[in-house]
Amino acid sequence: MSPDFIALVTSASMALITFLSGCLVAATPWLTRGREAFAVSVPETAQADPRIRRMRRVFLACVLAVSAASAVAALVLYATYPLAMAAVVCVPVATGFALMLAFRARVRAIKRAEGWETRAARISAVAGAAEANAPQPLPLAWDLLYVPVILATLALTLALYPQMPDPVPVHFDAAGAVDDWMAKGWQVVAMPAAVQAFMALCLTASHWQILRSRRPTSPEHPVASAIAYGMFARAQSAVLLVSGIVITASIAIMPLAFAGVVTSDQSFVALIVIIVGAILPNLAVPLVYGQAGSRLLRRMTAAGELSFDDDDRWRLGLFYVNREDPSVVVPRRFGVGWAMNWGNPRSWGLVALLAAAVAAFVAVVEVLLR
Repeated sequence: MSPDFIALVTSASMALITFLSGCLVAATPWLTRGREAFAVSVPETAQADPRIRRMRRVFLACVLAVSAASAVAALVLYATYPLAMAAVVCVPVATGFALMLAFRARVRAIKRAEGWETRAARISAVAGAAEANAPQPLPLAWDLLYVPVILATLALTLALYPQMPDPVPVHFDAAGAVDDWMAKGWQVVAMPAAVQAFMALCLTASHWQILRSRRPTSPEHPVASAIAYGMFARAQSAVLLVSGIVITASIAIMPLAFAGVVTSDQSFVALIVIIVGAILPNLAVPLVYGQAGSRLLRRMTAAGELSFDDDDRWRLGLFYVNREDPSVVVPRRFGVGWAMNWGNPRSWGLVALLAAAVAAFVAVVEVLLR
């Protein structure tokens, strides 16, 4: 493969990822729960308010336009200005955040003007039974499937070790020329397994986050909301596991490249294709189910009163801070996925553990590359 072809595949993949992630951001106002509009608690009937509907359309058009422009910029800048390209990839997300803050202020003003205040806090007694019988995320034990993947890669590395040159080429520049080597030794065997182990740890932590999250319950539809969230969480955990295993298994390309079974060009293109293919299902889940299963509840009769309001617990609409809530993880209010409860000390402890894990991984890689 020529360097130009590799650059084209890489830049096209980055442009595609930029545009698809921007599309997900643009669709966010339609994916959030009916009781929320731009990170503000509102009655479900407020979703039909022409002012909020107009804001959703403007948000969609602006973010899609910025995403398309950013994708084109990523395609053009990759070969000559890779750092600028990396910044461009973040532009759709930053634009969505800025627009969310602007529209959030408008929705809060409408909320005050309309008198949308909490009338009662009524949660049906059947909610607990519904949660118990609702679909559950995959058990954490499923993450043990990463172990045979790591062991298989280790066995492959050992089998190919005699064919590897000394020193072993481990990094290539944009033209495909070797620009870094590693002395042939135990480090060559340990490197792919170490990368896989770190990836498996991060993916398992994400799975644990889904399992430990507080299950949101709509006071208006306690049974249906519990089932909808359960289906969303189960689908998200399954897609996370499958895509995680695929990406982790793709690290087996490293020993194949070390031994010359595949060229650096072939391995690089294969990794890009695998990563893009693994990302697509993770984008599809929120589009099908909506955040916390919101799209599964669209046919329900919308409630006209506001039964629960925790706007003061969400800073900037994204950061949940509640010292009275024992939950460590909660579903996001604006966006897809889950957020930490920064009012719970255990959240800070988990962040410290993650930072320590990243530092340990960097230290291990430095040792292996010596």
